[in-house]
Amino acid sequence: MKESDFIEQNKEKWKNFEHNLLKKDATPQEISKLFVQITDDLSYARTFYRARSVKIYLNGVAKLLFNDINKAKKNNWSVVSDFWIKELPLVIYSARRAMLISFLVFWSCFVLGVVTSIYSPDFARTILGDSYIEMTNKNIADGSPMHVYADSGEMETFLPILLNNLKVAFTTFFLGVFASIGSLIIMMYNGVMVGVFQFFFVEKDALTAAINNSGVLSGFFQYFFLENNLFRKSFLSIWTHGALEISAIIIAGGAGITLGKGLLFPRTYTRFQAFKMSARNGLKIIIGISPVILLAAFVEGFVTRHTDISSIIRFSFILLSLAFVIIYFVWYPRRIAKKTTDFESIVDVPPVYNESKPFNPYDILSVNQLFSETLRLFFKNFSTYFLLVFGCSVFFVFPMVMDPLELFFIRDYYTTEYTLVNYFNYSEFPLTGVLGGILFLLILVSSILFTQHRLKNTNNTKFSFKKTSFSNTLISCLMCVSIFVGLIVIGNGWVIFLAFLLLPLLVLMCCISVNENSSFFRAVGQIGRLLHKSWWKFIALSLLLSVISMLSYTSFVSVFVKFIIRDGLIWSLTADQEMATTITIALAAFLISFSFLMYLILIASSSGVLYFTLKETYTAENLIDRISRIKSKK
Repeated sequence: MKESDFIEQNKEKWKNFEHNLLKKDATPQEISKLFVQITDDLSYARTFYRARSVKIYLNGVAKLLFNDINKAKKNNWSVVSDFWIKELPLVIYSARRAMLISFLVFWSCFVLGVVTSIYSPDFARTILGDSYIEMTNKNIADGSPMHVYADSGEMETFLPILLNNLKVAFTTFFLGVFASIGSLIIMMYNGVMVGVFQFFFVEKDALTAAINNSGVLSGFFQYFFLENNLFRKSFLSIWTHGALEISAIIIAGGAGITLGKGLLFPRTYTRFQAFKMSARNGLKIIIGISPVILLAAFVEGFVTRHTDISSIIRFSFILLSLAFVIIYFVWYPRRIAKKTTDFESIVDVPPVYNESKPFNPYDILSVNQLFSETLRLFFKNFSTYFLLVFGCSVFFVFPMVMDPLELFFIRDYYTTEYTLVNYFNYSEFPLTGVLGGILFLLILVSSILFTQHRLKNTNNTKFSFKKTSFSNTLISCLMCVSIFVGLIVIGNGWVIFLAFLLLPLLVLMCCISVNENSSFFRAVGQIGRLLHKSWWKFIALSLLLSVISMLSYTSFVSVFVKFIIRDGLIWSLTADQEMATTITIALAAFLISFSFLMYLILIASSSGVLYFTLKETYTAENLIDRISRIKSKK
């Protein structure tokens, strides 16, 4: 039987399976009967459609049925043990190609850092910074090259290192959302940095002379076993904790690549479904390496600092650490996968019960549903949003670059970097504030009208509006922009914080004005009534989106500007300091503008979705209409 005929013959039955699983009153006998039927179909699919998506679908249904049947037998400890013994290793094995890519990129860039340091002696200062180089040179002259690890107390070293390593790991993972490119950038930078740092001590010692006299391998081993050589001291100190720390960062890079894989290669799923599956697997990997990061920070804080420990003991610890990483993250996942039938189907469980359906403006959604619907709307129209925001950001940057009279931006004012604070520094550069306000208004009007169109006209592709509606939208959005920019111009730190805190509320007022076709001031009066019993939904949704946006900004923009623009791209493009400053400011301003305007669209999307829930909660129009229809039938 062809796969299409098999699906056509059974699809109604499978829909009933899904319906019965969603029912809360299904008896155990009904669920057991469903399990028998679905496993029969799964066995047939495994026999005749081994490499087809129908097998994965049926396996996902069978797994959820099995969990429902056996849910009473599970306890918290068994769930935890299953995660570390089976679930995490299978996820690691399924992401083995991503792990390999992360591994190869890191070590290739490690070699690149070493080679570049050989031909460019000042490269170490560019990567590590002048202050760190001077401090290390002083420690070498004092006879304590690794004194940097013993400069503070154990707990004073342990906690900051733990927080920093967790931040790096989660940032590496999170940046994978940008088509995996962000994670690869972090791997490249860390690889170059470690290579430069390790070679710095080689350069200060006699290894080069030993290699020239005896050859590469012979010279290296002769040198390594000499007493008091800097390379051995640095190697043992760095890799005592680095064997675990660097391994965890490489695995985090693989998790980030896994995250981006869902967006790049959705296979037979929708792009959002594939993204949710890859995000789930990537998050499991990050959770899995968190204890490794904790252990690495503990070793760095409490063990690495003691450079007087025997070299044999430290070298043995490095070998044990590497052995643990290889066994648990390489050998053991492969072994478990070979013993597990159809492990891909177990790892990639498709969201079979979250069937995509048109937005219903009469549904009252929970916070989770509001968040999911916001993301669905945002990603579904991402290409449109991207082009609009990209064009506006280019338009914002152009006057800053081509500004001979320095009317928009005083280039000499910032000689190092351009930050989010500078982007909103309207008091120093008022024309930049005017331009930013115009773009703010354009994006706000466009996103609110577009969101209204998408939510109210799911089957209509034409974008139209009434003149009265557009005039109310324009006036309301102008009031919103004026209040926000006015608070920013005041310049006080707490007032600026208040402006960002009020921004979701101001955008929601604009959405009310648009959907109700009323003035902004009338919307101000309505918002209190609509939020009367739903303030917590508005606050929770706004807080969730703000945290995600803040993480996106800090991880992507700051990392991209620091590692790529300032320390990489500009360094290789031009030696002209003025030109380098101009390019740096322009690119940084573009990225900041792009991030802020995207956040504005995300807030507009969430406000559009939230409005209908608030209205139905307050007015119950749909419920009253259904009751009236029931009465009329009687």
